[in-house]
Amino acid sequence: MISRLVYLFALFVGFLLSPCRAGAVSFELTPTVIVSVATAPAALRPALAAADADLASPLREAYRSLPQVRKRYPDELPEGSVLYVTVRIPLNDTAFRMVQARVFGWREGRVQALVPTAATPRAPEDELTPLSFPETAVLDWTIRHTDGREEGNFVGRYLETAAHTQSTNLR
Repeated sequence: MISRLVYLFALFVGFLLSPCRAGAVSFELTPTVIVSVATAPAALRPALAAADADLASPLREAYRSLPQVRKRYPDELPEGSVLYVTVRIPLNDTAFRMVQARVFGWREGRVQALVPTAATPRAPEDELTPLSFPETAVLDWTIRHTDGREEGNFVGRYLETAAHTQSTNLR
């Protein structure tokens, strides 16, 4: 019951934040910004480009499968499943952090999601900021099912495997 109420509230907030409503006023709720190589300040672009080069294979798989996920959201997701997208938020002029944002709306190429601020990358739900950003800013996607299964998360799994491989003592 509570998950249904949260879902309905998220839909309502998504409707309010949607840029496609007639007469809608565009505004930013907080200074949190989603960045991509194309929209980033010049000083941050080298770091973003280097990260994209390192993650080329998982990013390619995530981008390839993103249109199917968008078609499935929200009607074809099983009850209780949650869609997250991975995006970047700037930490300072030359650094960024990848965070997972909980999606509550996706319409006409724009994603509405609850995004942690740079100061709280793993924030509890009440410290998340609703934000609308272009679909092109999405790096990866993850669907978490109620039974613990996970779909997607190509970049996350790649980074976890790389960290595990790097920490393994090979002799």
